Amino acid sequence: MSAEDRNIGNHRELFGLLYETAVNAGIEVIEDRINRKGGVCRLQERLVVVYDAQAPFHERNRLILDAISQVNRDYLYLPPRVRRLLEEDDA
Repeated sequence: MSAEDRNIGNHRELFGLLYETAVNAGIEVIEDRINRKGGVCRLQERLVVVYDAQAPFHERNRLILDAISQVNRDYLYLPPRVRRLLEEDDA
């Protein structure tokens, strides 16, 4: 397995973890064919992540991590890996 294949696998694994964390935090994650970069927005009281179905996993991860960083994390369980990424992002 090449280094690139391992990297893609790591991004895919991280995506699963971030997706689950986001859903548990009440964040709506929408994958669609939008032919755009995607983003994070607030719709009424909901936080929503939208990304293109063809977006690479590292882009999906960036968007979901951005959304998680916008919620009150005081009462939210964050897996250690997600917590570390948020702390690195805050630094």
